[in-house]
Amino acid sequence: MFIDHQTYIKQILQNIDERGYLKHRESSTIEFKESFNFNNMPKYSKTMAAFANNKGGYILFGIKDYPRKLIGIDKDRFDNIKQEKISTFLIDHFDPEIKWDIGLVENEGKYFGYIYIYEAEEKPVICKKNAGNNEIQSGEIYFRYRGQSRKIGYSELKKIIDEFREKERRMWMSHIERIAKIGPSNVAVLDLLKGDIHVKEIEGAKLIIDKILIDELRDKVKFIEEGKFSEIKGEPTLKIVGEIQTANVVIPQLDPNKDYPFLQKHLAEQLKLRPYDAQILIWKYKIKGNRKYHIEIETSKFGKVHKYSKYALEKLKSILNEQKDIQRFLKRISKEYQNRLRSDK
Repeated sequence: MFIDHQTYIKQILQNIDERGYLKHRESSTIEFKESFNFNNMPKYSKTMAAFANNKGGYILFGIKDYPRKLIGIDKDRFDNIKQEKISTFLIDHFDPEIKWDIGLVENEGKYFGYIYIYEAEEKPVICKKNAGNNEIQSGEIYFRYRGQSRKIGYSELKKIIDEFREKERRMWMSHIERIAKIGPSNVAVLDLLKGDIHVKEIEGAKLIIDKILIDELRDKVKFIEEGKFSEIKGEPTLKIVGEIQTANVVIPQLDPNKDYPFLQKHLAEQLKLRPYDAQILIWKYKIKGNRKYHIEIETSKFGKVHKYSKYALEKLKSILNEQKDIQRFLKRISKEYQNRLRSDK
């Protein structure tokens, strides 16, 4: 959904009285701040979570309250905010992740910054870590009311829960309707987390595999048909039951916030490893650069954030579970990693 932030914010900024004061008040979708200071991130994040749990909204910087005077901000200073620091703070303190945009608007020679917070697709967004002298507290859910962000009330929380249940009910009904049309005996279940396909053995059943995947596998595995056996020692084989057809499979657009929830340090925490150990595993198993596991997001002109999917976490977990001695295994990979660094020099 496209949102014209520039036009909307200018309409607000140009709605002033004869004294030059802003007529627009803070509301369930608008919060005013004089300037941006990262030390106030706990307060900003509380408002951002509150907006996400309602219908979304803006934090506008460069507006003095009482009276609401347009003072503007330092354009270059705001433009150079390290957005990855904001992302890291939000990921560390809230779950699910908050989706947001940032930008500048010029109005009559002055600049005003904004952070726009999208309505969360999965509610409620919950605080998972204290910060700012308990400005935000673990376990709390914030909601945007008219002109204020505070802990959610019963009726608003009940509405979120009811909406979630209805969404899940519609999803199940959609699945059931499709299964009914195809027939339960003709349906296979694909586990997107583990990559397993569970299918009842049916005569004439077909498995369609992406042509790109077939091309990638051709040089790595030997395909053998059912009823035949051929093995060359040391070479992996893939057993094919039934008929294989190739098809071009479209990769869907993925949501960086929802589908790639982990930073490298979060992978380390989940795996109960040091950040360095997670780094060498990512290098060893080529996690970076594989869109199934990793994406790179530009957060500013010079800043980038690397984010990882749940598939990356499951892959690394699986690798570690196969090791008899994890520490010895990690030491070996570390040596390979250090040798690679030396050879690159």
